[in-house]
Amino acid sequence: MWLRPQPADQPATWNDWLESWRLYFGQVWMNLVYGRGGLNVTRYYIWKDAQAKAQSEIWTDPRGYYFLNIMVVLPEAQGKGVGAKMMKVVTEQADTENMKCYLESSRDKPNVAIYGRFGFKLQKEMVCDDNGDAITLFTMIREPHAKASDGR
Repeated sequence: MWLRPQPADQPATWNDWLESWRLYFGQVWMNLVYGRGGLNVTRYYIWKDAQAKAQSEIWTDPRGYYFLNIMVVLPEAQGKGVGAKMMKVVTEQADTENMKCYLESSRDKPNVAIYGRFGFKLQKEMVCDDNGDAITLFTMIREPHAKASDGR
C-alpha cells in the first residue's frame, strides 16, 4: 500500500486523520492475524519511534514522499512481475510529479537489491531494539527519474 506525499507545512485534513487511524488499525489487525506470536504493542511503538527518528533525519523534501508502507506478493506469484507492476504504477506517477519515494525493507537480502532495480538507494539502517532483542529495517529513497524527451 502506497501513501501519498504529505507536505510538511500542510496541516492534516480530516481525511488524513481518518486514514492514519485506518492504517493503524489495519496494521494492528495484520499483526494479530499474521504476526509471529500475536500482537506485541511494545514493539509496534518501538518501531514507530525508530521510524519517526529515521524519517526526521532523512526526509529532506518539504513536499513529502510517496511512502510504500507495505507490499506483499504471495510466494506462488513471486517472479511473475506482479511486484514490479505494483512498484511501477506509483514510481511512474512520482516521476511525473517529480516526487521522491520512500520505503522500509525488513530484509537486507534480497530486498535491498530488488528495490535497487527500481532506483531505490539505501539511506539508513533503522534498528528497533526491545531490550536486546533487535531487528534492523533498511530505509530507502528513490529520487524521481526524468522522463525522456519524445523528440517532438
